[in-house]
Amino acid sequence: MAKGGLQSAVMYVVCHMGLIFFLYPSRFFSAMQTGHWIGIVFSYAVQMTVVFLYIMGLRFAKNQTVIDIFRSAGRVVPWIVLLPAFLYLVVAFIVTIRAYSEMLTLIFLSNTPLWAILLLLFLVAFVMAWQGIGSMARTALLLAILFSGPLLFVLYLSFQNVDWYYALPFVGHKQTFTFITDVEFQVSLFVYAGGFFFLGLLPVSIPINMKKMAIGGLLLLPMYLLSVYLPLLTFGQSTAELYEFPMLMTIDTVNVTWLMFDRITIFFLLSLMAFALLYMAVTLWTLMTLTKKALPFIPDPYGLIGLTILLFVISLAIPDWDFLKQLQIGIIPLRLYIFIVIPVLTFIMGWRLKNKANRKAEVS
Repeated sequence: MAKGGLQSAVMYVVCHMGLIFFLYPSRFFSAMQTGHWIGIVFSYAVQMTVVFLYIMGLRFAKNQTVIDIFRSAGRVVPWIVLLPAFLYLVVAFIVTIRAYSEMLTLIFLSNTPLWAILLLLFLVAFVMAWQGIGSMARTALLLAILFSGPLLFVLYLSFQNVDWYYALPFVGHKQTFTFITDVEFQVSLFVYAGGFFFLGLLPVSIPINMKKMAIGGLLLLPMYLLSVYLPLLTFGQSTAELYEFPMLMTIDTVNVTWLMFDRITIFFLLSLMAFALLYMAVTLWTLMTLTKKALPFIPDPYGLIGLTILLFVISLAIPDWDFLKQLQIGIIPLRLYIFIVIPVLTFIMGWRLKNKANRKAEVS
């Protein structure tokens, strides 16, 4: 399976699935009032373009990691270029794990201290990252097999209360692309920004196949649309934008009398948690890989343990949900940097290395 690039494509899809149905819809409703599909398709097209550039840059460099590619321009260059990406991944990890902890407290574990839920999620992510990227790649395949069915089942049932009238107007009377400059729209890009950088650090044993990545990307497009349009068709724009977790509220409206469970939200949330834990583990592994390259003298287990403890302490220090939302706005420049600048630079540097290798071959 690894030889065909299936594992890298599945990891890419699963990491995104852990984020799509979470904070993405609420940010999107705040950014756009009509024509939501335009913003979704636009941001999706940008994502597929930058991922293509990123993979092509890696392919030009012939199995080199993104660190090695930038190191070809000088010893200091990788750390100058990748430091903003490192900082973004730190904040993205903290925001994701803290937000999921808040959601678990809200939905299921109202009497459990927040620190206990955080500790559990950190331990799971730590153990998965400790096993290495090969183990996480196999875990991604397993999670996709186990949880894709329940998730699709819940999404199917969620059409129970839709009102197609809420989809109108399909295009606003004065529809423009000014939403691109909207802060909330730029915050919504977090679902695209942090889920592909790890591809540049994968070992040779987990190759990347462009065709399978394209298929995985196509499978994600309906998920982006459903995450926004299911709440929109259920509640309407004016009501959906009031919810912090629109998809959870949509699932809660579903009434299925023939199931032994009172609420199908449990299937939805467990599926999301499984996918999100893989995303957290992959992000933690990415941060540790970058740290090991920068500080090679730190022993393997102690570096990961220290990084996990540091992130746990920072997560506990976040005072409330409003601070978390402000933090997402504050890292918009870093988000745009890792989302656009890093792939473009990787493509340029990879193309440069390929041309240099071709010139050497011609001379010899």
